Amino acid sequence: MRTITERFADLGFQVGISSQVFVKDLSRNTTLVVEGERKKGYATYRYMFYKMVDYPKTQQKYEKVYLENASPSRVLQHVTSFIYWLEKER
Repeated sequence: MRTITERFADLGFQVGISSQVFVKDLSRNTTLVVEGERKKGYATYRYMFYKMVDYPKTQQKYEKVYLENASPSRVLQHVTSFIYWLEKER
């Protein structure tokens, strides 16, 4: 069985910390981020999936959260669907 780290690598994410941080640059200013952490009461990591946009001229950052407190299978499903949608739109 493939690990979550391997599956995110297959989707084009760079692995920051195995099973915890995954990053994919969409453009010079836009990045997709998946962060995992251990939470009390859960046997597995819980994940957050969000997009960060950096506006260098105004020095502002924008963050849009797509998923919070998600299981590994749910975050993989959601991110895979999101990546598929992005590729279809291009």
